[in-house]
Amino acid sequence: MRLESIRHALLFACALALASGSFARAETYSITDLGTLGGANGSGALALNGRGTTAGYSFVQGTNFVHAMLNRYGAVEDLGTLGGTQSLARSVNAVGDAVGWAYPTGVATQRAVLWRNGVIVPLGTFGGNASDARDINNTGLVVGSAFDADRNERAFWWQGDALHDMGTLGGAQSRAYACNEWGDIVGWAAILDDIGLHAFLGKPNGELYDLGTLGGPTSHAYDINESVHLCGWSMLAPNSPPSRGWFWANGIMKSVGTLGGIYSSAFGLNNLDQVVGASTRADEVQVAFLWRNEQMTDLNTLLAAGSGWFLTRAWDIDDYGAIVGEGTHNGAPRAFLLTPSNTVSTPPAAPTAVRFSGATPNPMQAGGAFVFALPAEAAVTLELYDTTGRRSRALAEGMFRAGETRVRWDGRDDNGRPLVPGAYWARLTVAGRAITRAFVVVR
Repeated sequence: MRLESIRHALLFACALALASGSFARAETYSITDLGTLGGANGSGALALNGRGTTAGYSFVQGTNFVHAMLNRYGAVEDLGTLGGTQSLARSVNAVGDAVGWAYPTGVATQRAVLWRNGVIVPLGTFGGNASDARDINNTGLVVGSAFDADRNERAFWWQGDALHDMGTLGGAQSRAYACNEWGDIVGWAAILDDIGLHAFLGKPNGELYDLGTLGGPTSHAYDINESVHLCGWSMLAPNSPPSRGWFWANGIMKSVGTLGGIYSSAFGLNNLDQVVGASTRADEVQVAFLWRNEQMTDLNTLLAAGSGWFLTRAWDIDDYGAIVGEGTHNGAPRAFLLTPSNTVSTPPAAPTAVRFSGATPNPMQAGGAFVFALPAEAAVTLELYDTTGRRSRALAEGMFRAGETRVRWDGRDDNGRPLVPGAYWARLTVAGRAITRAFVVVR
């Protein structure tokens, strides 16, 4: 073995050894009150963009009405309405565009809106009286739901023109909750004969893919990351109160568990597959949670003693590990920002172990990318195989830096021919250890 190869192997082994010990160290967090618009009933934060801006709502001083609220680097901003009494911001992208709903003048129903450069833009409906915009990505793709003239709620996507109906899974209704930068969209849709609502994965102008449930008739998909990993909520059985939050990757939906109670729901996740949401404890009191490395933690246990905070829901988490949600501070409802002390104003740290997210998107139609992350610089090979074990394509070989790497693929084999539709395996080999992920090619 060459001296340089030995050096890289030693560095990689040391990084893994340090990483394995890091889980035992307690991580400290700081918490920030994101403020209000003066209303006695407080505020809540539903999303953050990783660039100093959070989105949500606050009650307005002297009223029982809520207005959409942004907090930009500590400054609170009232986004206003369409002339009516109320509004709420559900998402904000990297450039500060926000989406949500607002009441028009004289109307007490929600209308989907986009706030951009100080202007509020109504997005319309499908002929009904209500709509709601729930997420916006950095390309300006907006997703949500709108009612039609028959009072059916339908998932939509919008990108600068009109609302586009995404359809259903055979029933009458659907709702879109989130989208990623690839244009993958998730939500729920009614199945045939409207006997249940199932989580779905889809794209603009594409069909919806049924993600199934954890055993009950209903599941919802609430968020999606750039690796096309999802989180959400599902019933466990028909007519049964217990339900669970879930994490979905590579075609498998798994429960994230609870903190001892009968309920959990996973509302948001980041590109490190860290999930946040709400769960009941053994005493059935609901608290905010963080799920990472297959373990669920009550966020209240990460706060300094005597902080005066009680966190009930965590709605979103960014790649720096910052979390926003709803709680109470000294008994008053407040939007919060919870920040890991070791990542304040710094980029996301390298992963503590090798991660291989596999193909994104999955299924693939005309290529895409394969995403992996390393705790330290290491020798890597990335190859694609068919189900017989024959290699179809060598995608990468060489030394790769610590952190995340995205390897593009054009959908072709080693001879330049498009791969035929079907199931395949992607194999990542790092320092002699192989990790495989399944993916599907469609046409």
